[in-house]
Amino acid sequence: MEGHEILKQTLFPLRHFLTKNSINEANIEWIKEYFKNVTLLTSLAYKQKISTFRRVTINSKVVGDNVRISDVKYLKQPPKELVKRYGRANNIQESVLYATFDPITALSEMRPNIGDLITVSTWKLKTDYDLTITPIFKNSTKDGIIHNEVSMRASIEYNKVLKQYDEQLRKQLDIILQFVADCFNKEVEDTNHYDYYLSSHYANRIFWELQNGEIEAILYPSVRQSLTLTNIAMKPDIFENNYEIEKVEEGIVTQIPSKTSSGWLMNGTGYSKEFLDGQIQWK
Repeated sequence: MEGHEILKQTLFPLRHFLTKNSINEANIEWIKEYFKNVTLLTSLAYKQKISTFRRVTINSKVVGDNVRISDVKYLKQPPKELVKRYGRANNIQESVLYATFDPITALSEMRPNIGDLITVSTWKLKTDYDLTITPIFKNSTKDGIIHNEVSMRASIEYNKVLKQYDEQLRKQLDIILQFVADCFNKEVEDTNHYDYYLSSHYANRIFWELQNGEIEAILYPSVRQSLTLTNIAMKPDIFENNYEIEKVEEGIVTQIPSKTSSGWLMNGTGYSKEFLDGQIQWK
């Protein structure tokens, strides 16, 4: 049996856990042990300057009540000791900065309810830093019509890189990177954070094992946007050292997507581009 066939056979039992709500707390230790038999090999990585991104904060989830946020720290990633749940790219007690590149994707990821007070923050690059990025790119579409542009560009670059490897290694890389993409693109049960375990495991390995821990951010398609738009997960120290807040917009959610409505609406309650000693100077 050739190497790629052995790898495919090794990964086969894990594919059961790619279905929605297939992982619970009792499965975690078994999966952890099984992953010791699976080598990540490598991943596509490159330098990219990301000048701006956006985040949505549901105020009540970080300050405990539906009230205005004045301290910028509440618009950032949580301290690791407060991280009690697995996420798409984080383990328990592992803090990762999540962001998107447009407000619709950010709202779709956070999914506030009608009546929630939310804060949309825009962050900008304050240095000339180029991030070391790895993209999750094997799945660029769900419907075969609308494709994720970032994933498609990454796929083109990956096909160029593949030429330096022999046929057997190319087959193995394709299999493992497809599996990683499937882990990141898994539909997850919202009330079951263990369901994120596959992607959180690989995110940890991408951040801390590949290239001696030099990868600083992961670009991955938004499951909530049917893979068409892109999210970013970033190491907190890289974010803190290279980005600063540019503006904030506050509002109360008045409409959410449903069978009778096509999208999000909010009633604006505040705006600011002024910050002093970490405090928002609301208008």
